[in-house]
Amino acid sequence: MTASLEEIERTAVVGAGQMGRGIAAVSALGGYEVALCDVDEEQLEEAIEEIEWSLGKAVDHDRATEGETAAAMDRIETYTETAEGVSDARFVTEAAPENQDLKESIFGDIDANAPEEAILATNTSGLNITRIAETTDRPERVCGTHWFNPPMLMELVEVIETEHVDPEVADTAEAFIEDLGKTPIRCRIDIPSFIVNRLMRPYGRTAVWYVQWGEAGIEAIDSAMKYQAGFPMGPFELADYTGSIQLSVEAEEGHLTDDRPLNYDTPVPELIHEKYEQGHYGRKAGKGYYDYSDQDQPTIPEAAGEEFDPLRIWAPTINEAAKLVQHDVASPEDIDTGAKLGGNWPSGPLEKADEVGLEPVIRECTRFAAKHEDIREIDHALPCDLLLEMAREDETFY
Repeated sequence: MTASLEEIERTAVVGAGQMGRGIAAVSALGGYEVALCDVDEEQLEEAIEEIEWSLGKAVDHDRATEGETAAAMDRIETYTETAEGVSDARFVTEAAPENQDLKESIFGDIDANAPEEAILATNTSGLNITRIAETTDRPERVCGTHWFNPPMLMELVEVIETEHVDPEVADTAEAFIEDLGKTPIRCRIDIPSFIVNRLMRPYGRTAVWYVQWGEAGIEAIDSAMKYQAGFPMGPFELADYTGSIQLSVEAEEGHLTDDRPLNYDTPVPELIHEKYEQGHYGRKAGKGYYDYSDQDQPTIPEAAGEEFDPLRIWAPTINEAAKLVQHDVASPEDIDTGAKLGGNWPSGPLEKADEVGLEPVIRECTRFAAKHEDIREIDHALPCDLLLEMAREDETFY
């Protein structure tokens, strides 16, 4: 018997870092009792202080009243012993740092001490949830909930299924997220990077290839995507902001050995490795694709991108989104919602496909594929079967 939404009154969050404390604050504000667990008592004290501060900000911006935030603070209890914190929780969210072995270890402790009917969720942006579920005696009650940072402000949460999970568990997790006032999207298969981060990969990597080939400049691409296409940041400015140079290189081995469906089999482009070896990780390092020694953000002239067609970046991204539909990973609606709420994109990739038409997207993907030498890159870049079938039948996603 799995806990239903109506039976969930007490929740637990394991890990009081930035994500854990944010999830705890949202849950408490949503009316749930929260056991916030962390082995570090000092971390817990800092978490409570930050939660109180963030709830105060919610009052300042008319997202909550003082009475609601005071009641939310009263609903939060802290524990240094996970076993005690999860003992009577019906929904447990693990929010430890993004490390597969660490999460698997923590799940063993949670599984041994949480009620039999409790749903266990891992907050991860792309780790192997199937493996985490298999460390427990209840894989059918384990799912992924990928919250976006900061949880108090970001509306989106990805709910990820594994091959083991009971569909009712994923439904309840989705209903729970909705009850907290967030927008869930469903990732039906545990694939690397799930939905939103999966779309971010071609958005960034395609741009890198064009610069590596000497066919476009960094400023030109960023300018075109920012001013012509309406993205909040171009691919290179975004990479510097998120630190993806370092993340990409250090996650490369894990991606290449990942055995999940739709696993990545293409290595990180040379240009990214060069930046990594130079220590140019991005904004926090003082230098990435741009130099931040005398500026907090790059100055990107609008005119710099006039000659670059944003479809060159859009097309491979649309192709990736179409693959998610083709393999029944997610619906077009959830994919587009994810891109807009999780990435703040001007439109979803499949909305964009309907707007520009599939034929130019297919032609652009084919041109991009032909520029590669590595057969794996060619295979990945070629338009997927679904795009070709839909173009032949003159179909649209909506």
